[in-house]
This record gives sequence, C-alpha cells and structure tokens, in this order.
Amino acid sequence: MESGRERVLRAIEHIQPEVTPVNLGGIYGLGRWLKRFGVSTQLELRDKLGLDIEYARPVYFGPRAGTDLGIFGTPVEGVFGADGTGYAAARGGYPLAHATTTKEIESFPWPDPDDFDYDVLRSLLKKIPDHKAKRIDLKYGIAQEGMSHEESAESGPWIPLICTLFDLFGFEKALVNISLQPRLIEAAVSKIEEFTLEFARRSLEVTRGLAEIMFYGDDFATQQGLMISPEQWRRFLKPTFRKVFELIHGCGIKVWFHSCGTFRAVLPDLVDCGMDVWETVQAHLTGNEPEALKREFGRHITFYGAISTQMTLPRGTTDAVRAEVRKRIDILGRGGGYICGSDHGIMPDVPIENILAMIDEARRYRL
Repeated sequence: MESGRERVLRAIEHIQPEVTPVNLGGIYGLGRWLKRFGVSTQLELRDKLGLDIEYARPVYFGPRAGTDLGIFGTPVEGVFGADGTGYAAARGGYPLAHATTTKEIESFPWPDPDDFDYDVLRSLLKKIPDHKAKRIDLKYGIAQEGMSHEESAESGPWIPLICTLFDLFGFEKALVNISLQPRLIEAAVSKIEEFTLEFARRSLEVTRGLAEIMFYGDDFATQQGLMISPEQWRRFLKPTFRKVFELIHGCGIKVWFHSCGTFRAVLPDLVDCGMDVWETVQAHLTGNEPEALKREFGRHITFYGAISTQMTLPRGTTDAVRAEVRKRIDILGRGGGYICGSDHGIMPDVPIENILAMIDEARRYRL
C-alpha cells in the first residue's frame, strides 16, 4: 500500500496512484473540530483525519510581533474568514494609501528577512512522519507571548504579491495605481519581490532534503475573471512568479501555487513559469471546466481542490459529496494529476460529516 507521500508525489508526476491523495486547506471555526476529535491542535486534527500532506512555516519575531499587525504593518486579525472585513475601506490600515512618489515607497519600513526563525521549519519538518508529504509554506507564524515558536507556527499570514499591494494601498487604490501610477506599483513590487525571494531562499536553505513541495500563492482573480488585464498581469506579476518558481525548482522541489477564481487567460503563463500544482480548482466556475482543464493542462500540472465549499460541502448530503468526489477523480485524477480536497477553506457552515465523507470516498474510490 502506498504511503501518503508516495500518493502525492505520484499524482504530481502524473503517475496513477493506487489511491487519490487527499488534503484540506484552512479550517475556520476550528474549535468544533478539536472538540469533536478530542485533540488540542490543528496538527493533531490533521493526523486524525489521515491527510496526506503536512506543512511548516517560519515564525516572525520582529518589531511588529505582538502588535496585531503583520510584517507589512497591516492587520491580520479579523480580516479574512467568514466574518472578515477583507480589503474594505472600513477596515483601514492601508499604510501606502496616500503615497504619490517612489521615494515614499522606498522609505517604507519593509520587513527584514533577519526577523524570522527559520530553524523552526527544520524542527517541525523532522517531526512530521515520513509517510506524509512535507511542504514548506511561504507563509509565517507570528511569535506569541507564552507560546513556543513551534506552537506559533501553526497558523499565520501568507506572502502574496498583488494581495500585499491591496493590503498596502487599499483595494481600489492599488487597482487605480496599476493603470494610472504604474511607477508606484513597480517600486512596491520590487520591494515585495526582494523580500519574498530572500525569505524563500532562507526557508529552502535550512530545510534542504526535508521537504518535497513549497507553497506560494496570490489571488488576482474573481469568480468572473481577472481583476487586471492579462497584459498588466504579465507586466507586474509574472516576472516575480517566475523568479520564485525558479528558485524553488533550483532546490529540487515542486511548486504548489494557490490562486482561486477563474483566470484562464493567464493559466498558460503559470504553466510556463513552472507551476506544478494548482490550488485551488473551483470547478463550478466558467473557465474551470474539469474536462477542458484536464485536456489542455493535465500533462503539465496537478489539480488540487475541485470539491465545492460554496455548494456541495455546506449544502449537500454526504451522498452528494461522495458523488462529486467520484466525478472529479474520474476526470481530473485519471493518469494521476489530482489531489482531492475542498476548493477553499472550510467555513463554519460546512458539516463535519461532509468533510469525512469527502475523505472517505477519495480513499475508497478506484479508477
């Protein structure tokens, strides 16, 4: 019988695994899950669920730790999730909202790669059983008073590109600046890229030989299409994505890239950059039809997700969940190239029984 690690790597290499690998992303409203399974941490919960992938991330201990702000000086609590404010104007806290010159961008207190504990990555990865696939996340925990760095690493923000621009300028202002003040965006992208590459390099260096995959991601699309034009995407985002992917591949590991929504116009660009796994496939969206995705891109990338967290998981019966799992495996999983999972974070309205049905059906169903 294959191990979880073998399943995941076979899927990514487009070799038919004996059993479709399974994973879950973020779980919101974690308390009910911990109570149900009698565990105290998300890591223990994931082990109870028998998922095939585990992650580790560095921990930030710099001057912004303990301030309720992330490394870019923007809010991290109460922003995302079922009750989050997102990038709404009412949220506030957009430090570059009024910037008009590149000098203001360059003088902003950008995060220092020295302000992270990278060694915690190594210690956490070593504790993950070898039968699971191991992933380094380009995310970070924030050191918390009274908690070890390992405990602080359980959750925390990511380090995207355009979403960091939204965090810094505000959603509308960032999009306006992309069109009307591109020099400001180019200056900010340069600084974000510089930090991201060094953060990734140090994470990879300290974990050499311990992981098979690295997570990176950014959200540049809605459920109707790209937020910016394909030409703007290629100008402002693609060069950084390519550099990050090349750095990861240079260390001999796979690129797992998160971007939700539908962005068919630039999906070939991500393949060209070297994306190995695409998270997350929202199969109900126009442009994300599984048959077409598998036909056009199935030789090049592995698809992750495709079980709907908007419809089937929160609203469907366990039988409906099982049917959707079988349908996705039939199309996306044939010949490898599919990791089953929810197509987004698990919100509090998703019945636990539906997630258990998803995992169980992926384990049972054979092509």
